[in-house]
Amino acid sequence: MLRSACLTAIAMLAVAGCASPGREADDVAVEPDPGNDGHDQLVDPGDGMQEQGQDLLGEQLDNLGLEPGYHANLTRDATTADGVAVTVAFDGSASLRSGSHRGADPFFHGMRLTGSRGAQIRLTVARGGYDVAFYHLALRTGPEEWTDLCHGGDAIPLAGKWQRSGFHERSPDRISFACAGSVAYKCSVWGYLAGSDDMSLGWRAHQACTRMARGDYCANGHSHTREGTTIKIYDFAGVTSPPPRHFDGVQAWPPNVGRLFFEAAWNDGVHPASCLSRLRWQSLPLGPLCDTGALPDPRQDTGVRFCEDIEWPAADAAPAGALLFNESYYTDLELQIWRRGDDWVSTVRGLNDQPVRQPFPGEPPYTFARRDGMLIRSLRDGVDPADFTEVRLYGKASDKVVASIAPPGFDDLGFEGYVRASKLPKAVAFTLYYNTTTDDYLSTATSPPPGYEPQATIGYVMPAETR
Repeated sequence: MLRSACLTAIAMLAVAGCASPGREADDVAVEPDPGNDGHDQLVDPGDGMQEQGQDLLGEQLDNLGLEPGYHANLTRDATTADGVAVTVAFDGSASLRSGSHRGADPFFHGMRLTGSRGAQIRLTVARGGYDVAFYHLALRTGPEEWTDLCHGGDAIPLAGKWQRSGFHERSPDRISFACAGSVAYKCSVWGYLAGSDDMSLGWRAHQACTRMARGDYCANGHSHTREGTTIKIYDFAGVTSPPPRHFDGVQAWPPNVGRLFFEAAWNDGVHPASCLSRLRWQSLPLGPLCDTGALPDPRQDTGVRFCEDIEWPAADAAPAGALLFNESYYTDLELQIWRRGDDWVSTVRGLNDQPVRQPFPGEPPYTFARRDGMLIRSLRDGVDPADFTEVRLYGKASDKVVASIAPPGFDDLGFEGYVRASKLPKAVAFTLYYNTTTDDYLSTATSPPPGYEPQATIGYVMPAETR
């Protein structure tokens, strides 16, 4: 397993007591330390099913960095709770060291580390051991009160510092932290422990994991996902199972709501994903995702080699290329508006792709009109179903409409998805309209064509995203 075999070797610990004031922690002779290594705090990878997110280091930490081009990080200068000046080093897989003290040692209770422009971080040991340790962080930038940096959660230390592009940079004189809920934290507790050697498999796999967990397809720091989306992870790093030699693609539209589909293959460093089979959230616009065009959009660009067409290396192959692979559900699908005669319909059943996938195969064709909002296709574990309203496709000979209740004379043609029952930030109303002249119903999150009058608000959906 990566956490025991592929990571940076556990650092050695000093026999001596506390380092003298100002003494370099690296100058202390060390030997193995007895006790718990903290690996019992890691998550069993099981079948590789995990929930990812958008923040790299944490909601506040991602926005605190004052060094141009970098997220917040700390120097090695520190002061103990009783006012003694010491230096602190990153240690082991995900831990701190000062003199003979490591990890979850109570010595770190109340210790203050120095950030840029005088900011201070105060540590409280939360859990763990000498190789993997977790701390609570409090921030103070002046005489004001201490504030909790991680909203009640703990944090895990990381060597070096992080560029705003999402690149993990080796910098022996700097230490970073990642709050619970951030992807750098999640990847660590999933078993992708970075350590301090940027050439090691552990460091490289952790970097690939943070790209994957944020949906950072272009390796430029831009996330293309939403918090809590479930993904299934495969890897060549020994944490979960290696990927199959081939992945099966989507055979019919809309995709099976309960099935996982291959998404992308992920690299370390500054390298974009090796290939992109589809987007984790389908609302992103068509076209190259990266400014350089290095990662074509397989929904649109011709001549693209789909991930499902690639034969991946055998499980025992040397991990020289892509290290992590993931599958995800079609958790949402974009509603697209189509027209045939007087019938306008917004549905997830059609896809303005190449080739165009007609919304109702076997019927006379519809013409794609425009993109609409985003319809949730499956509810995540832990959400309250009462917060959502199921919508279905209803139809008669001359009209089809997606709604929560069938209009008079309409037949139920099947499940479409869910809308939110109440409005969230950025959400827009999904409204049912009726045209008395054409006798046509239309539900949409955008402005209807002329002649349509609002009948009811069905719920709320997210608008189609832009880059």
